[in-house]
Amino acid sequence: MDFKAHILNSLLDKYENSLHYQGKAKINRKITFSINQKSLPWYYDGEQPHLKKAIHQIVDQLSSQGIIFYKWLPYEKGNLLDCVWLNLEKIELAYKAVVRIPKRDQVREAVLELEDMLSVIKLRWLRDFIMDCLEELKEKQNFPLLLPLQKVQRDLLFRTFKGLEDKNDAVILERIFSIKYLGHSKAFQKEVKRLLTKIANQYLIKSPDYTEDEIIAELGIEKNSEEILVWGPISLQYGDTIIDYSKIPFGGVIDAKYLQDISISMTNVSKVITVENKTNFHYMVAQGDDEASRNSQLLIYVGGFPGPKKRQLLEKLYNMNPAISFYHWGDIDLGGFKIFNILSKVIPILEPLFMDEDTLLKYKDYCDEIDNRYIKQLEILMKNENYKTFWPVIKIMIRKKIRLEQEALLTEDKLGI
Repeated sequence: MDFKAHILNSLLDKYENSLHYQGKAKINRKITFSINQKSLPWYYDGEQPHLKKAIHQIVDQLSSQGIIFYKWLPYEKGNLLDCVWLNLEKIELAYKAVVRIPKRDQVREAVLELEDMLSVIKLRWLRDFIMDCLEELKEKQNFPLLLPLQKVQRDLLFRTFKGLEDKNDAVILERIFSIKYLGHSKAFQKEVKRLLTKIANQYLIKSPDYTEDEIIAELGIEKNSEEILVWGPISLQYGDTIIDYSKIPFGGVIDAKYLQDISISMTNVSKVITVENKTNFHYMVAQGDDEASRNSQLLIYVGGFPGPKKRQLLEKLYNMNPAISFYHWGDIDLGGFKIFNILSKVIPILEPLFMDEDTLLKYKDYCDEIDNRYIKQLEILMKNENYKTFWPVIKIMIRKKIRLEQEALLTEDKLGI
């Protein structure tokens, strides 16, 4: 154990988080390291008395250099130390003694880096983050919580920012993004993803409803290719190729990354139903496999959380014909409610399908139990006006401690959709 480094780094950590460091201290309060069982357990190891002697020598040496002051416990002079504290007039010597870069120098370096980033970053939410960081660095001489102290980590974050700026609105797979902009396929996932998620949620998404992968998908970085299953009277034109899904009895797949280059047309559609789970989508396809249904009903499998490309498709369909009815069928649970809420922001007339209290009670024998932690999350939704549509069913879920996955309804031979 390097006792000198342990003691001085502990003192410098306290100093860099104090008003003395910021130059705002009105009282000359000591920056102290108390010597006790918790802070320095080796000092009290009776089986290794040489450790206590070594600590005494280090403290005496640092004191003779003017870096610290110290005092003994009452009536224990020369035997038991009480505490040590920094000599604030010799703070530079403390940094040199442990070969530590002063935070002021790190702050100055980070300020220059951020100012350089402002010259190349145009995305509004990233500029807002950078400017907030600059303000805190300059005013408080401290690093914001979301800005890494270590230069290596900052560099990876800033390269990620430049990657987001460079790719613009393009959708790119996570590992490809990582290789292209960070130099390694796993660098983004291991070093940047979690931090970027927090920054994006605070400055762009501003919602508690999104998971880490969902937030990253909003930035156009996908863990896997985003696919959409469709069935019904819809035609897509990509280049010179026209695909008429009304002629395909089992539906088809659309790769979401091509949607921006696809022209869409649909005829005689009176109802669009989005479905959360693939099993239920195929069930509905089989149920509606007749000419009348194929000519009036469009089914879309959204596959859980609907990313930005999927939402763009749905918004385009909604704007094509305001007279069409839109429904969403999902699980009667937290995830299902949140997916519906996200979809309803692009389709204001969206209505839930089989996501009510009658359905929950009818299939109660197929429900899963929920714990108190889950109930607390449901209670949060009960205070959110965005989920008012589901308040009646949420009340029953809380009272009976149950939730229902939409596959349970497939026990019926015919749902009458």
